[in-house]
Amino acid sequence: MTNGKKTIAAAALALLGTAALAAPAAADETLRYDWKLRGLLSWVAGVKFPTSGTGILQTSPRGANVDSQLRVHAGGKDYIEYRSSMDASRRTLASVNGYSFGSKTERKESVYDYDANVVHVADRDAGQPVETKTRPLAVEDARDVLTTITYLREHAASIGGPLTTDVYSDGKPYRVTIKPEGVKSAEWQGHQVPARVFHVVAAPGAQKKFPGLTVWLSEDGQHLPLRIMLEQQFASIDLKLRGV
Repeated sequence: MTNGKKTIAAAALALLGTAALAAPAAADETLRYDWKLRGLLSWVAGVKFPTSGTGILQTSPRGANVDSQLRVHAGGKDYIEYRSSMDASRRTLASVNGYSFGSKTERKESVYDYDANVVHVADRDAGQPVETKTRPLAVEDARDVLTTITYLREHAASIGGPLTTDVYSDGKPYRVTIKPEGVKSAEWQGHQVPARVFHVVAAPGAQKKFPGLTVWLSEDGQHLPLRIMLEQQFASIDLKLRGV
């Protein structure tokens, strides 16, 4: 990378950590969740990690762009964090993946340069020097977890069959298939309500296995994420909406 490109990448990553993805002063939408750890190996994960807590999903428009962040809390301190800045077509401009449990902290910041067809990834492990990598950008429209959820909310009614695409995590592309599972039920304010269900899973033959994402969207004009299942290595984080 030339010195000029290094400077651009450094400036973009600095912006990512401050203004571009800062928590909005007045979010356009704030959704509050309760979560539990689920899965056959959740008891193993629960030895080291929290097993329940709260979550907040915030979305804020910034002109034609949208900023979104999801923070999964436990005990008021531990958390998993996703942040994303997306343009009008809902492709990712910049994103953050991070977690903090006890003394262990990891944060990866990605900036997507569509003109140069590369993604700049800064690895900010606690106590370690910041390591920045540049990887090829293999798609025209990159999406991460949050931009995928936003895309599903905006196109829920028109996705009638499996859709193969790429989801980026930590600046790495994962070939996935979005599978609409039709209208099922989800709990909301003590009642079972209809919801459109979408599974995001590794595409057949994919070299890197995407952990998995499942979203239950309310069957109305808002398409609220009533439930979000984030697949992890040993268990799943099951978030259920409790308030707006």
